[in-house]
This record gives sequence, structure tokens and C-alpha cells, in this order.
Amino acid sequence: MSHVMLILAIGLVAFDFQNLLSWWGGRTITPGEESSTDFTIIVPLFGHPRYFDRRAELLRYQPNVLVALEVSTPLMAAFAQQLENEGWRVNRIVMESPNPALLIRACLPAVTTTYTLRLDADTSVGDDIAQAVAAVEAAGADLCSIKCAVANRTNAVTKFQALEYRMAMLARHFRPWLTSGACFLGRTDALIRIMNLHSMWTPGEDIETGRTALALRMRIRHLDIVVETDAPDTWSALFRQRRLWWAGTFRHWWINMDRNLLQLPVLTAYYLAAIWVSLYFKWWTLISLHELIYTMPLVIVSYIVVTAISNVQVLSPWMLVFPFYSLAQVLVMPPIGAAYYFVVAWRRRRLGRYGFGLRRLRIAPVELETRLAPWVKLEHRRIASYGLGEPGRPV
Repeated sequence: MSHVMLILAIGLVAFDFQNLLSWWGGRTITPGEESSTDFTIIVPLFGHPRYFDRRAELLRYQPNVLVALEVSTPLMAAFAQQLENEGWRVNRIVMESPNPALLIRACLPAVTTTYTLRLDADTSVGDDIAQAVAAVEAAGADLCSIKCAVANRTNAVTKFQALEYRMAMLARHFRPWLTSGACFLGRTDALIRIMNLHSMWTPGEDIETGRTALALRMRIRHLDIVVETDAPDTWSALFRQRRLWWAGTFRHWWINMDRNLLQLPVLTAYYLAAIWVSLYFKWWTLISLHELIYTMPLVIVSYIVVTAISNVQVLSPWMLVFPFYSLAQVLVMPPIGAAYYFVVAWRRRRLGRYGFGLRRLRIAPVELETRLAPWVKLEHRRIASYGLGEPGRPV
């Protein structure tokens, strides 16, 4: 058993050197001096007004902001009026089970700019959005992922996550389709096409945006700017968040395995082996004292070395203890996330299957615009009939 565990560990650790590819900038867009105001920032908001408490940080972009607000409760309906009194543009939407993807899809027909940013209500952006949009336009990209950083680095819980985020964001350089729900940017017409194929299933709706764009062979890039969001600051809150994330991970790699194996065979095989297949060996090592004494130290030391080398761009002293944080997560959360996926799927009576097929299809931008023009005009007429700021209906 020790030899099998050792071989598997070496193979998986070797694959973790992949972040060295982040030095390659072939799929990365860096903002320049040119700027453009041809963009709309959609902020999906539901549940409670407190999620938009940091809106003052968006005031410089207020003319470009459209709040997609679910107003089925008196509290949110009153908040919509408050936002309009403050000068925000609000699209009132009523739906039974809102999520960010549904709100974005409902709001897109009201967007008249070439580019759209999705921005979570609790996420802040810098002063470089106009330059970023101009750079994306010059590169001809259809969709761009954006780096997300932890804003509240106040204790061990958030500092572990801060390092985790910084390392994860490096992978966006060579896998730009790994979109984060905190913020991504795309051509409005491309996003309409993506959302028309989106399953609207959460958790995991954010990365499905980039995954759908990849299946459509759109031009996907990574926009090298940083947005900041607050991370869970207690272990219990982190557990609840990761339970959702791992449920989404299970849905992506297992429930949609057929599409992933055909379109992303190497990456799919890695994740299935690294996270799920190796789970037995990880637990066996902890259970067996002999395995723990002779195998685990080598794995931990190897992980520290590989982590430091492959992520030298974000080198941190926290990397010395990061393997224990990572090991605890990959030991405990995969089965919990998988179980929670089935709970969510049972409640919704849906599996969360992707809306695109097995084959990756190419839809050229001109063809895309031609196909969608009648639908977009129809949606604009329908939303206009309700009026921006009046109660609307979900798409």
C-alpha cells in the first residue's frame, strides 16, 4: 500500500507544478493607457440589503452600474426605492428562487453597452475598469476571468484563504475559463448566448459561465486586474462555504463527467484522481501508524517545496503550514460536499447537468449576433413594457 500511495503522491505533486505555466502571458490581458466607458456593471442582489453595504466604493462607476434586484419581499422592494433615491439604476425582478446567474440572465436584455461585468454586491473594484475594458476590446476577447483577492486578512482563517486565493488565481493565466462569481467581464452578446445555455444551478453557477464559453469555443482570456471580497472569518463559516463549493465541485466533475472527459480529458482525470480516487489512500495513511510515520512526512515536505516553487510569484511564510490546511480540507470536504450535492439535487429535483452538448461548437461573433438579434429585441421590448425600475419577470 505504501508504494501505491507514494507513486500516486509523486504523480499528483508533479502535476501541481502546473502553476509554473502562469509565467506565460499568452492568454493574459493587461490594461494599458486607453480607456472605454462602453460597459455596464451588473450587481445581482437578493436576500438582504446588507450585502450591498459597500456600494459607496462603486460611486465612481454609478452611471455604469445596473443593480439586478430581486424584490419579492417588502424589505427588498423598499431597498429598491432607496437605491433609486441614491441615484442607482435598478432593475426590479421577481422570482421564487433567485441566484446570481438567474438575475444576470434576466438583466442582460436591458444592457445596451458592448461589455458587461458581473460584480457580486460584496466585492469592490479598483480604478482601472475603463482601462481594462479598452484592453479587452483591443484583444477581441469574448469572456475574461478576473483575479479575486481576500480583503479581510485579519486572522488565521482569512490569511489561509488569502494565500489559497492568490495561488488559485495564477491558474487563470493558462485556464482563463475558470471564472469567479466575484467578478468576470464579457461581451454582452456572448454573455447572452452563455446564459441561454446555462443550467442556472447553484452552487457552481459562476464557473459554469466560463465552462460554457469554453464549450462554445469563444475567445476566453484572463484580465489581469484584482477585485477584493470578504472571506469567511471563522472556521464554522468557512466550513459552510466550502460545503457549498465542494458540492459544486462534485457536480462539475462527476455529474457532468461525460462532457468533461471529452472536452477536458487530462484536467478531468487529474481532479478525479487527486480529489476523489486518492481519498481512500489519504485516509489509509492517517489510519495506519506505519504509513503515517514513513509516508506522510515525505508528502508534506514535497508539497511545501512544490507549492513554494510553483507559486513563487505569491511566495508567503504561510506556505510552511499551508499543507496541513489543504490536507484537512481534501480529507474532510469531498465526501461532505458530495453528500450535500445530493441533498440540494433532491430539493430541486434537478441534477445540474450542463446545457451544452458533448461536442465543442464554434459560433462566430457575427453569426452569434445574427442569431440572437431577434431574441434580444424581443427581450428589450418586453422589459421596456415593464420599465426599468418597475417589477419585471425572470427570463
